[in-house]
Amino acid sequence: MTGNGGNRLDRIERLLEQTVRASKEAERTSKQAHARLDADLRKWVKSSVKEALSHRKRMREIDDKITQLAAAQLVTEEKLQRFISSAGRGRNGHTE
Repeated sequence: MTGNGGNRLDRIERLLEQTVRASKEAERTSKQAHARLDADLRKWVKSSVKEALSHRKRMREIDDKITQLAAAQLVTEEKLQRFISSAGRGRNGHTE
């Protein structure tokens, strides 16, 4: 084909080549975006797991302290009851 028909085919071929290049560029950009997103997600998950483990450790420490406080409270109550019982007696151990 000569003349106008040849130019039209050349233009169509250039448009197809541009479309293929644009498609490849879009695919490359999409892959890069997904790779960044995946890296971010891994970083966030790792950070979340680290925080959850740290929180769990703090909760165990708090539970241990509460247990110690409860035990100390029981000892204090027992001592108070003995003190109250002994305060009601006279010097010779009899009730006044």
